[in-house]
Amino acid sequence: MTIAMARPEALRSDAQRNRTALLDVARTFVDRGEPALLNAVAHEAGVGVGTAYRHFPSQQHLLEALAIDALEDMLDQVRDAVVLPDAADALRGVVTAAFRSMVDDAALGDLLTNGGFSCADTAALAGDLVVSVDALLARGRTEGIVRTDIDADDLRRLLCGLREAAVAGGTRVSDPERYVEILLAGLRPTNRPTP
Repeated sequence: MTIAMARPEALRSDAQRNRTALLDVARTFVDRGEPALLNAVAHEAGVGVGTAYRHFPSQQHLLEALAIDALEDMLDQVRDAVVLPDAADALRGVVTAAFRSMVDDAALGDLLTNGGFSCADTAALAGDLVVSVDALLARGRTEGIVRTDIDADDLRRLLCGLREAAVAGGTRVSDPERYVEILLAGLRPTNRPTP
């Protein structure tokens, strides 16, 4: 049994060209807010449907391939933040960067909103992301700046909701930082005054 991967190890040059063409076309669909249906993506990319399905067995697999680089970047940002001396600054930086990434990269936003993974490499990244976010939230709880009932999945869901609010109606809000401030205020313990 072959394990699906969002990023294959090595491809022949013609296969890599086809894969790149499929990803480029799929990106335009997702960025327009349209589903990247494999038949339509294959047609627009000028490759056969069978070729598309060999590269991406499902629409979910295609979405993960589109989002894997952004998911890796997000994980790196969280890992860097976990070791920062000021937990409040670290949390603010992570929430701000994650929110911007999810708004700017529709594939990442869609992937995290769906919450499921079909590829081994993206599932592993997501698992590492949960561990790192939980470590950051644990620091925040220790320092009294994060509620005790918040975990990584709660933060993911809240960020997904924030993303949906920020792009509702096909237009982005003019002041996304205000949304981040509202979310951060909601993470604080209720008995702690606002700084």
